[in-house]
Amino acid sequence: MDELKPTRIINSDHHSVIEFTRSYTRSTNSDCANAVSLYYAVRDRFRYDPYTIDLTVEGLRASRVLEINRGWCVSKAILLAACCRVSSIPARLGFADVRNHLSTARMRERMGTDLF
Repeated sequence: MDELKPTRIINSDHHSVIEFTRSYTRSTNSDCANAVSLYYAVRDRFRYDPYTIDLTVEGLRASRVLEINRGWCVSKAILLAACCRVSSIPARLGFADVRNHLSTARMRERMGTDLF
């Protein structure tokens, strides 16, 4: 199943991703409980930073969020998918266009839109 395999970007085989995952999951928990724990860990532990976006393979890797301690929606989603894969929970990314009603004037100016 491809949703369990590491990739160049969803690098679930990286030691730091494995260590991070193990610190927020328990073998006695259900997959659902572990997925929820990982979601909150990724959401709350890493600062959301939409101003530092690196679209290179290296910049998008799950391990990069752990290294720089911040991320944006896509990079944090990549980390969550990698963590789920470490826990044998199938995970892949899904994308949609959304209007960011919380965006700042600075963000809209920099991006040229409020549609992300």
